[in-house]
Amino acid sequence: MPWRVSSVNEQRLLLVERILAGDPVAEVSRALGVSRVCAYKWLARYGREGASGLRDRSRRPHRSPHSTPQAVVSALTKERKRYPYWGARKIRRRVRDGSVEVPSERTVGRILKRLGLISSPSVPAEPPQRFSRPEPNQLWQIDYKGPVRGVWGAHSVPLVVLDDASRYLLGLWSLSNKTLALTWPRLWDLFGAFGLPDALLSDNDPTFGGRAGPSQMEVRLMRLGIDVLHGRAYHPQTQGKVERLNGTLERELIRHYEFGEAEQLQADLDRFRRRYNFERPHEALGLEVPARVYRPSRRPRPSSLPELEYGRGSVLRRVDVNGRINWKGEEIYLSDGLIKERVEVRESAEATEFFYGAYLVLKRDCAGRIKRLRSYHGGRAK
Repeated sequence: MPWRVSSVNEQRLLLVERILAGDPVAEVSRALGVSRVCAYKWLARYGREGASGLRDRSRRPHRSPHSTPQAVVSALTKERKRYPYWGARKIRRRVRDGSVEVPSERTVGRILKRLGLISSPSVPAEPPQRFSRPEPNQLWQIDYKGPVRGVWGAHSVPLVVLDDASRYLLGLWSLSNKTLALTWPRLWDLFGAFGLPDALLSDNDPTFGGRAGPSQMEVRLMRLGIDVLHGRAYHPQTQGKVERLNGTLERELIRHYEFGEAEQLQADLDRFRRRYNFERPHEALGLEVPARVYRPSRRPRPSSLPELEYGRGSVLRRVDVNGRINWKGEEIYLSDGLIKERVEVRESAEATEFFYGAYLVLKRDCAGRIKRLRSYHGGRAK
């Protein structure tokens, strides 16, 4: 039975004093609501240790033959301190990769929590909804991360390129601005190193996508046979994987560093990329590292941008320096990105369509209403 007063130690002392004063053990036990066995136990402890013997003792066993070895605990602690933003699942995988026998993920979490190295979230996260291409290079995601200001008096704009299926971080560069002149050479070199993806997904930054019609970058991608996809405006979750990567980059590197010069920032970005690809287990990959899942594309990059070819009998028009073509005495604006390029006009009873190679870039119905495309996918609007 439970003790009847709020202070357990005081209750035990009262029991001992009454028994020592001569009250029968059975009567004292019954009055205080405990068994005689319990009363004799506290009386014996008082006789051996005095009042300190009446305190609660740890119930932890003297021996724990099934406890986690100290070497494993030390390995877990070392990895957590090395990667302070990783949870129990990733830490367990890292230690397991070192050929150490590791307990379950739950046990690892309890050990790290007991050592004060992790804490439980105050609000449980909602389960994410994941959508992934099944094979590497079917889709790459590209994005500019928010600017990073350095003590050298300027700012950097990190450019990120990520493979959708494997989460392999293909490229991570520090640029001084968001321009095609700086972005395209990095992307071109990336195509040379890893081959061509089937499609490239981005947000609606002006460099990535034209305001009306394809941008210069989109035109170059179409010449390479790469589908151009864009997320909906104000819906960053469409590019969820690269946005998640940006958050990881912010937490694990940028937030805690003060970069003395631009070269130092790029060196740190290179180290982050190596760790992300070759060391950091990814939950969406079954805790494999991206480097074990990714493989280069089977579509090699040509030595230069190919010229688009049209079939015999195609009706072609060349886009002028204002981004327009003349069609049946009417000037139609297509895009500044298409200046000096040839486009094909296909006319039917329902609509007039304007193609750049295999890609539909503008459509006008029989009533004269114009539909401009935001994504270009194998000649079909997406």
